[in-house]
Amino acid sequence: MKTLLNKLITVSIIIVFTIVAFVIGFSCKKKTEPVPEPEPTPTPIVDNYSSLQDFYNQNGVPLQTFTLNAVTGGTFVSNKSTTINIPANAFVDLSSNPVTGTVAIQFKDIYTKSDMLFSNVHSDSYFGPLKSAGEFFIKAVAASNPVNIAGGKKLTIEQPVQPLAVADFSMAPFGANDTVGTNFTTINPWYTDASYTLLVNTTQYIFDMYAFNNPVANGSWCNSDNPSYFNIYPQTSLTAAETGTFTGVIDVFIIFKNVTSMVHVYKTGPNYTYYYAPVGLPCYLVAVGVNSNKLYSSISNSFAITNTQTVNFSLTETTSNDFKNAVTALQ
Repeated sequence: MKTLLNKLITVSIIIVFTIVAFVIGFSCKKKTEPVPEPEPTPTPIVDNYSSLQDFYNQNGVPLQTFTLNAVTGGTFVSNKSTTINIPANAFVDLSSNPVTGTVAIQFKDIYTKSDMLFSNVHSDSYFGPLKSAGEFFIKAVAASNPVNIAGGKKLTIEQPVQPLAVADFSMAPFGANDTVGTNFTTINPWYTDASYTLLVNTTQYIFDMYAFNNPVANGSWCNSDNPSYFNIYPQTSLTAAETGTFTGVIDVFIIFKNVTSMVHVYKTGPNYTYYYAPVGLPCYLVAVGVNSNKLYSSISNSFAITNTQTVNFSLTETTSNDFKNAVTALQ
């Protein structure tokens, strides 16, 4: 009996020591595990622009490129849900010879006022602002050479009615005069043209192109616009006067409130004057400039346009993110 008791005591002691050793070993192992290093802090992006055009190049809507076989044609959908329909045998070279083989379609589309500003693409005609349902650039290239649309053919660009918007059946097709490549640099270029037709339904603006703008090598800017939207407002001059000490080139824009329209106001003498401003319509005045590789801007509060009005502004240094967020927030 005593021998059995001694054995039980011995076994119990062994079990206790085993448990203690396991606990101590586990604790030591846990304490010696390496601690993960903290995530490195991201390096902040430093804005560095050589010019205003450099700002637009870096922050505007990017160009997309699609490829297709010219003989069979094809359909593409852009990042902004625009559908580009290319029929079979749609292209000829600049000597009117049929194009075969691969064709590259260069395309960009603009639907918001903020994208208009960041891309420096306004919605202004020779006689005043236009309400836009969507702007786009398109160019077709085969073997590094620009091509045109063949006679009897058409390209169909389906622009979606934007979220929260209602289809505007007063929209008409516009083209841009004297465009300079993908950079939209001309003054008041939009005009109506028989080379385009526009069909409107509740969900789409269907823009048909029967020819590209001249010169074909520069590509074509197009716009679905309501040319009569602003007709109910009398027109006046609106002058923007820079009152700060900024030195350098400044671009000034009027962004209209609650309507998709933005105009570029050009410098006339010491100030910036727009002669077709709609009296009574609320808007924002936005100015942007680059100096010593840094970005400067000014954004006014909303104001209603009055007769022969002057609005003062002064630019302050900003970041691209802050400026873009502020412009995007304008409704």
